[in-house]
Amino acid sequence: MVVMSNPHLPELARAREGLYLDLLQQLVELESPSHDKAACDRLAAHLAGLLQGDGWTTVERLSREEAGDLIVGRIEGADADDATLILTHYDTVWPLGTLHAMPFSRDGDRITGPGVLDMKGGIVAALLAVRLASNEGELRGPVTLLATSDEETGSVHSRPTIEEEARHHARVLVVEPGRDDGAIKVGRKGVADIRAHVHGVSAHAGLDPAAGASALRELAHLLFFAEELGDEVSGTTVNLTVASGGSAGNVIAEQAEARIDVRVGSLSEGERVVDALRGYRPRDPRVQVGVTGGLNRPPLESTPANTALLAEARARAAKLGLHFGEAIVGGGSDGNFTSAAGVATLDGLGPVGGGAHARHEHLRLAETLQRVALLASLLQSSA
Repeated sequence: MVVMSNPHLPELARAREGLYLDLLQQLVELESPSHDKAACDRLAAHLAGLLQGDGWTTVERLSREEAGDLIVGRIEGADADDATLILTHYDTVWPLGTLHAMPFSRDGDRITGPGVLDMKGGIVAALLAVRLASNEGELRGPVTLLATSDEETGSVHSRPTIEEEARHHARVLVVEPGRDDGAIKVGRKGVADIRAHVHGVSAHAGLDPAAGASALRELAHLLFFAEELGDEVSGTTVNLTVASGGSAGNVIAEQAEARIDVRVGSLSEGERVVDALRGYRPRDPRVQVGVTGGLNRPPLESTPANTALLAEARARAAKLGLHFGEAIVGGGSDGNFTSAAGVATLDGLGPVGGGAHARHEHLRLAETLQRVALLASLLQSSA
């Protein structure tokens, strides 16, 4: 593979450190928890303004009733058949007011604040990469930036747009953070969210317990059944994560419910586990168990298209004097959808840091600016 990369891109990215931090602070201080539509829409409006100010050809705001609006920015490039989709989300797991205890701040190379790593730092990396690629050469093809508002809650309201946009592009670059050590994410597990609803028979726990059929006891059996479906060799994990049941301390529980988290490395594993859970038969015939839900994110698996895109990224990084590792991780992203749709996808191209979803969330600035340079190279024409 012969690629053309401006060897000065890392240096040019470092020179934009101040701009990176300014834009990042703007986004971080516009808190945008997934479930707060008003807050999300404020950030969406600001992001649309940034794209318009940067001269993107078109900027669309796609309204959503139950989530923040989506932002789609498009910019022209040399080859219409060589289009790139940059996939981002602006919602975070942090509730409004988190900034008071966790303000945007800098300590040397370490930048902290709610959503700084996951993934507002990725949005800013994408914005600067497009600027850099345009200023220092020619975009290889049209570029679309899609910013969604509900990735942290399953992308229910954005998935159709994600998949439709992906089909019109040659590749998808996902600017989610890399692994804590900077590795790019070449694989992600698929995710299933399963809900179990158990209905038993109530009775007085002291006077006539045998007349009851405990929903909680059946739920305990289901827990062990579910966990035994995990497979260490294939990396499949099955965990009951939330449970509730019963009504009073002296009543045999009539109702119980639980959520089961399933992570799989392949579609076939997902089908095996979900089919088994749906086929569960209660130990007590007087108890009814209903299982709902299924695989809501397919796994991001190694495909020929993904492998070719990874090889190109490695070649371009080498031209810039940069290197990165590879990782397969348990968490899902919107890149799972685009890869499953058959479009070449590379994930974890955003900021480098650690502590996503945790109080110590942070990014490392120098390494993150290197990612800006790599992104810019991937957007430029090949030799």
